[in-house]
Order: sequence, then structure tokens, then C-alpha cells
Amino acid sequence: MFGMNENRENKKVEFNIFDVKSVDEFIDRLKVRFNRTLEEEIKEQLKKLKIEYKRDDQNAINTGITAKAEEKAKGWICPRIPQWVNSDMLTLLGFLSSFIIAAGYILGFNNRWYLVLIIIGLVLNWFGDSFDGSLARYRKKTRPNYGYYIDHVIDSIVIMIFGLGIGLSGFVRIEIALAFVIMYLILIIHVELVTYVQNEFRYSFGLIGPTEIRIVGIILTIVMFFLPVKYFDIFGYNLTQYDLFASLAVIIMFLVIVYSIVSKGMELNKIDKKKWEKKS
Repeated sequence: MFGMNENRENKKVEFNIFDVKSVDEFIDRLKVRFNRTLEEEIKEQLKKLKIEYKRDDQNAINTGITAKAEEKAKGWICPRIPQWVNSDMLTLLGFLSSFIIAAGYILGFNNRWYLVLIIIGLVLNWFGDSFDGSLARYRKKTRPNYGYYIDHVIDSIVIMIFGLGIGLSGFVRIEIALAFVIMYLILIIHVELVTYVQNEFRYSFGLIGPTEIRIVGIILTIVMFFLPVKYFDIFGYNLTQYDLFASLAVIIMFLVIVYSIVSKGMELNKIDKKKWEKKS
């Protein structure tokens, strides 16, 4: 009566809509099926976003939201960069732009028009950091060891300058800014170690990579321009709304670090243990 049949392995499953237990079991089956479908859909969408290519001898992977658009931009812009511009100049541009960003935060606290420097600096940093290696690969003038070393040392210094700039500005407390820097540097160390043990360099964590972080930085700068700084007394600490946002970012990064370390550790453990079976 008022039943519904579901075929599963050629067996009929009937439930009665007036039987609470039967309805609950049916709902549970729908939840399992829906969750599985949602998980498969998320994986499918991530695959569509994923960019994978050879960066010299390394496998480079980027699953960021802007990954495909960025690769298309590189393909169009690299041939149009003047010959007198080389990859070292772009690396230097990315480095110097960090001082523009820091100056924008420090000066922009008292005069919001200086916040424009942050947006200019982030765009210049994106161009220099994203195109130095791409230009070298396009012109077939790569220096794998030199490029890898310089690029990541510069990235570490840039994030330190960025953290000091925002921490000395008044928008964010210095300890929170430095906590952000520490979390970011731990993520960089994680990426470097994975690159060493698996020869796989990941530009992003899920949908978020350096380019996405810069976009968030630009949006946040626009918010800073239009909204005055507000202070909140939390457990005796005088915090701005940007302190709260930065603290949330630190917590999220910490959780990403923990998840990444645990999942990668389990993966590497399985890989290493497989070698035991081959030897025995």
C-alpha cells in the first residue's frame, strides 16, 4: 500500500509510508546516495579546475579557482613581453613590490588613499611571481636549480615583509600578523618537503592558491578604504575587525596544515610500507 520499489542487485525493497522505521531507512538510503553523488560532483569539478604540467623535472599541479584563466593569460602575455625583459627582472619586480604593499598598509592607516599602493603592489607581485618561471619556460631558458631556490627564498622574504607591513600598520596587531606569517611559512615548508619526496609541486591547497590570496587581499583593501576601523574589547584586548578576520585566517591555515600533514603522512606511510611487501 502506498509503496515505492527500489531495485538494488535485482531485489525489491518495499516500504510503507505509514511505517516510521521504513521511512527512516528510506531517508537514510537517500542521504547516502546524495552524499556520494555530491562528493563525486565536487571531485569532478576539481578535476575540471586542475592544471597539471611539467615544470622542468617536476610535476606542477594547480587546482586554484583561477588556475585555467591564469594559464591562458600566461600563454597570451609571455610572447608579448619585450626581449630585453628577462625572468630575473620579473623576480626582482615581485620582490620589490612587497615593499610597496607594506608601505601601503603602514601609510594607509592614517591616509586611506595610500591603500591604493597595496592593490598596485599585489598586481605587480602577481605579475613578477607568476611570470618569471613561465617566461623562462616559454623562451626555453630555464635554470631548474637556480630558479627553484631563488623563487622560494624570495617568496619567504616577501611574506615576511608583508606580515611586518600589516602588523606595523594599526589595522592588525603585530602578533596576529606574525602568526599569519608563521602559518604561511609552514605551508611553504610542507609544499617543499612534498616536492622533495614525491617530485610534485602543488601551487594550491584545494581551490585556494597564491593568486586567490592576492585577490582576497585586493577585496579586503577595498573594504579597508570604505569602512572605518572599528575596535572591539575582547578578553581585555583591543582588536579591530581586521584582527578578527586575520585571526580567522590563521585558524583556517592551522587546520589546513594539520589536515595536510596527517593526510600526506598517511599516504607516504602506505607508499613506504608497500616496499616492505616487495622485499619479503
